[in-house]
Amino acid sequence: MMRKRTSFALLLCSAGLAACGSGSSTSDSAKSDAAPKSDGEPVVLGFAIGKTGFMAPFDLPAMSAANAAIEKINAAGGVAGRKFEVVSADMKSKPELAGDAATSVISKGADIVVTSCDFDQGSPAATVAQNDGKLAFSTCAASNGFGPSGIGPLAFTMATAAAAEGAVMAEWAYTDKGYKTAYSLLDDTITFTKESNGGFVGRWKSLGGELLGQDTFKQADQSLAAQINKIKRLPTKPDVVFLASYMPGQASALKQMRAAGLDMPILADEDVDGDYWKKAVPNISDVFYATYASIYGDDPDPQVNDLVDAYKQREGKLPDNAAFLTGYAMVQAITEAMKGTKGSTDGPALQQELEKFDNEPLLLPTTFTKTSHITEKRKLRILSIQGGKNKLVTVKEPEQVPPAG
Repeated sequence: MMRKRTSFALLLCSAGLAACGSGSSTSDSAKSDAAPKSDGEPVVLGFAIGKTGFMAPFDLPAMSAANAAIEKINAAGGVAGRKFEVVSADMKSKPELAGDAATSVISKGADIVVTSCDFDQGSPAATVAQNDGKLAFSTCAASNGFGPSGIGPLAFTMATAAAAEGAVMAEWAYTDKGYKTAYSLLDDTITFTKESNGGFVGRWKSLGGELLGQDTFKQADQSLAAQINKIKRLPTKPDVVFLASYMPGQASALKQMRAAGLDMPILADEDVDGDYWKKAVPNISDVFYATYASIYGDDPDPQVNDLVDAYKQREGKLPDNAAFLTGYAMVQAITEAMKGTKGSTDGPALQQELEKFDNEPLLLPTTFTKTSHITEKRKLRILSIQGGKNKLVTVKEPEQVPPAG
């Protein structure tokens, strides 16, 4: 994903999303000086992410989009006279390696540590940054624990809270579609799925929907026969099933459910976005999910469509999912915060500026508070998958989001 990132910026120039010029400087080279940065010295973003492993479809596209935003900002002169540079380390989608990856990028001069797009995967790296007094920013870890209530006050994420994704699917299914009965099937191996499922179940009940049952499974489970048979034995089949999981286990679950004759609509969160997993479930239909935007050319925001087009021209394919946009928005957020600190990358100073964001008009509108460093409500896109093809259904912001957990 990281090859030819300069060409991506040039494509963005033609899309009107990046200023064209020779002032950019992104690099994965190590920094030799550990001295404090002065005015005019580069701002080094250290990506301690899953460049390989199952997080790569989320982490690498977000890093690529972040570089596109960096190209634009650097070409315009940087922020407070400082331009951005990038260093990186691969935590290989293994949380036990995330702390070492953070230490590595800090040793290369990172002023800010960018972590993986998941709470469980990224929190060890964020903890290292927090302990070093540096801002830790996840592209899309969607847990409320990524902040003061969990990691600490220097941890922020560009994600929409996982509970909001579950809640908006409950509201759409119950209010917009008129479904009245549901069943939840939770892969309980990571925090994100637990919180998205909690958002769905909590909001479904508050709306007056009937929950016919709940069950759990593990990502590594080879068979969901026991869980599927429980649904099949119900006196009345549920109108919908909410499936909270992630790839590749989520694709396996979808395949097994359809093969067993469970033909009701399946609701999900952003983990079913994209095409990279669909060979496992050809022509899958009646799946609906919430995510940041549509990467299929039909998003109502022209800037999103332009970013997707530029990415396609460079890579020859769609981004793996819409979460790649969080990388772009993250760099915008850091830039706005640095304007308030007059160019300083001091962790607590950046924290104070970020906590002022109230529907900040970034690519993804963002709100942070002193107690929450994640955007808890956003306008989300609900998409359908029919015959293996994704299409925008509607734009919807959740009216209520149950507390995470």
